[in-house]
Amino acid sequence: MKQLQQFFQDKTVHTLLDVGTGSGSFITVLKETFKHTRFTGIDPDMPSLEEAAKAHPDAEFKSMTGGQLEFPDSTFDAASISMAMHHLPNVQQTFKEMQRIVKPGGWIIINELFSNNLNAAQEVHKSMHHFRSTIDRLNGVCHNETFTREEILHHIEKAGLKICETFNQQKPHQEPSPEEITERKEKLTEMLNQVKDKPEYNELKQQIPEIEKALKQHGFQMATRVVVVAKVLKD
Repeated sequence: MKQLQQFFQDKTVHTLLDVGTGSGSFITVLKETFKHTRFTGIDPDMPSLEEAAKAHPDAEFKSMTGGQLEFPDSTFDAASISMAMHHLPNVQQTFKEMQRIVKPGGWIIINELFSNNLNAAQEVHKSMHHFRSTIDRLNGVCHNETFTREEILHHIEKAGLKICETFNQQKPHQEPSPEEITERKEKLTEMLNQVKDKPEYNELKQQIPEIEKALKQHGFQMATRVVVVAKVLKD
């Protein structure tokens, strides 16, 4: 992310906590900007943390949730959260915790996909994402539908953070092959089979051919993400 590199080119970040790190993919991105930073990643999912540790043996990983960070106040120079806001049971509680563990005047970086102003191929991605989020919720997993860009910025400002930089990021459009379309359909069917005993099963089943048709017609593109750099204001 060139914009991120430009913003932080004259700023020092020795330590950074990545919240909801998953397999550590955002740490990979952040390392392009923060060459000499010590990274810590947290996530409640142990298999994902094991993958992250393999990808980043120079970082530290711990199992915990964003709503209850087990670190002292003002531990890190910065914190980040990527593609995870829509997984949070309480967005404001997580932002509160992130601010607590970041030093005064430090930084919080948010990278989150949004649901509005998308093209047809991105709408395909959104429909697939919302299908999965519905399945997760039926299974008791916190997975909300995506926020609009305005809702994301509102959450950040509501938390008392000062927004210093925002920019959008897009991945390229893809024309999936017939094999890739079949593979995506099979993944949707596999997810659907997790809720065979739920009353919503038949309604969700009808969505799969609709998604398949849209995928053939429009292709696939990840929904646009907004990247926000916010400053922590506290005494």
